[in-house]
Amino acid sequence: MKGHMKRVAVLLACCFLTVSTSGNEPPSSAKSFVGLWKLVRIEVHQPDGRITPDPDLGAHVVGYIFYDSTGQTGAPLMNPDRPKWKAEDKPTRDEAMTSISGYDAYSGTYEVHASEGYVVHHPEVSLNPKGVGQAWKRKFELSGNQLRLTPPPWKSYSGETLDETLIWERVR
Repeated sequence: MKGHMKRVAVLLACCFLTVSTSGNEPPSSAKSFVGLWKLVRIEVHQPDGRITPDPDLGAHVVGYIFYDSTGQTGAPLMNPDRPKWKAEDKPTRDEAMTSISGYDAYSGTYEVHASEGYVVHHPEVSLNPKGVGQAWKRKFELSGNQLRLTPPPWKSYSGETLDETLIWERVR
């Protein structure tokens, strides 16, 4: 358990404690993003019009995203209903895979393109190795204390192509 907890602590530290040496102030269009946001829900838009939860992160997904004033961002997301491991410090291969498919996290930089209505995340650390160095473009809507991010359609761990929106509420 201690080893697992250390790995979780390091991962969270990477997501929340990114360090920027630039000290640059973001453009005024990005200032409305700055802060900590808590995930309210993920809406998966089905072709028949139904809205369902994310198949990997579940109906009770928990997550946070932050945007700081130096252009750094990070987000951990977790399915809190993932099965517990039988042995606290040594999961089976299947238990480890279930843990991974029910968790996502990344951290890096961001840029806001307000006039076009999108934000781009540039992961430098990611649970998904293919994400590192990529440019993740998301449409955004800011309304009061709510931020809606809509990525392009993508494939989930379960193989489904998802068209979804993540709804966040400002914490601070």
